Amino acid sequence: MDPQPVLCHTCTGVLLASDSRTYTPQRGRLIVTNGYCTCPPATEAPAEPEAQRQQPQQQERLPGQPTMVNV
Repeated sequence: MDPQPVLCHTCTGVLLASDSRTYTPQRGRLIVTNGYCTCPPATEAPAEPEAQRQQPQQQERLPGQPTMVNV
């Protein structure tokens, strides 16, 4: 069993290996068929999902204030 995962759970692309010895023929075939992982690194990913960022804006609306639809 590999100590390091090979495929990304999000995009099913092959993750980069930390050691060149892990590039086996099987991993090479996966790279050809699936490509490399295209997900952004964890440091560049937003801290909170888009849906959570929009919720506070909706809560800031004051009662009795008109709601704009199809703007």
